[in-house]
Amino acid sequence: MIGLLVSLPLGAEDTIGCSKGIGKGVIWPRLTLKVMNFTDKWSTTAERMVAMNSEERGLQDASFRQLDFRLGYGILHNLNVGVNLKYTWGEADKINNTGQFLSLSEKDLTQIWLSGQWFFLDKHKAGGLRHLKLGLGASYGFAVNNKDENLLVGIGPGVDQFKLGPMWHFEIGSSGVEIAGHALYNWKGTAREVKGWGRSGHNIADTLNYQLKLEGAPFRFLGCGAGLTGWFGVEEDMSLVNLDNTLNRGYNHAVMLHAELFPMGDQYEKRKIYLIVNIPYAQRAMKSADVVWTLGFMWTFYTL
Repeated sequence: MIGLLVSLPLGAEDTIGCSKGIGKGVIWPRLTLKVMNFTDKWSTTAERMVAMNSEERGLQDASFRQLDFRLGYGILHNLNVGVNLKYTWGEADKINNTGQFLSLSEKDLTQIWLSGQWFFLDKHKAGGLRHLKLGLGASYGFAVNNKDENLLVGIGPGVDQFKLGPMWHFEIGSSGVEIAGHALYNWKGTAREVKGWGRSGHNIADTLNYQLKLEGAPFRFLGCGAGLTGWFGVEEDMSLVNLDNTLNRGYNHAVMLHAELFPMGDQYEKRKIYLIVNIPYAQRAMKSADVVWTLGFMWTFYTL
């Protein structure tokens, strides 16, 4: 069965934005394209992840493209808000329990997120740090166009979601090396009944989403970074079932690499074109990819 697609985070948290925030009066649009070709799936028979087409029944092939637009605005120097739209394409081939081969394809606007970010600490020259920012991020995601056909192909989340947690960003001395990250609790609800959907009627397990990365700009027009990103389940997942009907908790951990091009120089750090590559190294989920590609563009405009 095809189930809920749990997406990997982008370079910054995709619904809340950069852990460094934006200034008062700043308008910050961002556009990204994420590409995933799924290679593995959970097997109840094997009680582990297996190759996508290794079994005679179930999911045989799946791919995913998501166009993500986010618009942020700085209300105060330490408070910003944003809206995020996700338009998704999905294709999947599966063999049902009667041996019938099905090829599914859908595209639709699948999620709308509203977010806010508040920084309670913004300090220069804190100990050995040149700059330290600590804050809280929150976002609420509405599952839109929650149609049966979208859920069956896997492009819709199936439930509304809420994220909340700390975000941090600091610079080490005068090295130019920055450390950023977040740890967000991701609440999810109960999916509605849909015939043939692997998550039908399930309580979708909550997750803890995390990211920790090092980044910097070794050249004026070029930046790079690396880190760890992913999520792990804080509840047992009703879709990750063993032969004896016991349940497992899901997880997805990846190495993240990114490269950035600053057309106006790195002093305009949020005016850039960037490429992010997530390479998972440990996964337990309904389906997973060997690599996730994200191409993005962002800019800033000032109203004050």
